[in-house]
This record gives sequence, C-alpha cells and structure tokens, in this order.
Amino acid sequence: MSSDRQKLVKKLDKLCRQILLYRDALPFGMFRCISCKRLLPINNAQVGHYISRRHESVRWDLRNIHLQCISCNKWHSGNPVEYRKTLVEKYGEEEVDKLELFYQKTPHYSTFDLSLLVKEKYETLTFYKENFKREKD
Repeated sequence: MSSDRQKLVKKLDKLCRQILLYRDALPFGMFRCISCKRLLPINNAQVGHYISRRHESVRWDLRNIHLQCISCNKWHSGNPVEYRKTLVEKYGEEEVDKLELFYQKTPHYSTFDLSLLVKEKYETLTFYKENFKREKD
C-alpha cells in the first residue's frame, strides 16, 4: 500500500496535469508544444518538465511544467534548448535563471508540506477552471 507521502505526490502530479490542460489549452481542443511550437490536439499532450521532475524543488512549479508533444518530451528528452528559449520569451531571462538555480536546492517536503501544496494547486486549478469557463461564455 502507498504511503501518505506517495499518495500526495501522485495527487500533486495529477493536479498539475489538470492545471496545464486548462492553462495551456487553445480553442478547438488544441495546444501548442512549449518546445517545437507545433499546434496539436490536446489529447496528444504530455506534461513536459524543463528541469527533470526528479528535482522536487521545481517538480510542481508551474513555470517548470508545460504541455509538450510526445516527440519533444519522449524522443528528444524534452527538447531543452527550445524549451528554454520559449520560457525566456514567456517569463524573462531572470525568472528562468532563478528556476535553474532553485532546482539545485534539495528541499525535503514533509507530508504536511505536500498537503499544503495540494491545497495550493486545488486553488490554482479552480482559478483556471473559472477563467476557462468565462472565456468560453
């Protein structure tokens, strides 16, 4: 049986994916890959991490995760050069530099810390859902 910590990690991963499906969605069920910028059906989207998800310090940081096509995410190891270029366009060089420095920190998230992150991501998901509905109306 999974530990409470493992369950929270799975929940966070799932919540972040749901957030991305709202945040990065385009009209008509499409999305644009963060790396190659191809326009594709959203059901072909994968969660792509600029900095590997093994680094918990940035695993659920929404600046570090975006929708990616299967080709970039799986076959081109995330296509990091193009991913970074788009991140700089989107957030600015300074924010990307901060992200790259922050991942080197090795926080130990307690079960309590993870539960707070879950609460925060639920709030973020609610925000995106509400704004997504408004844009459709």
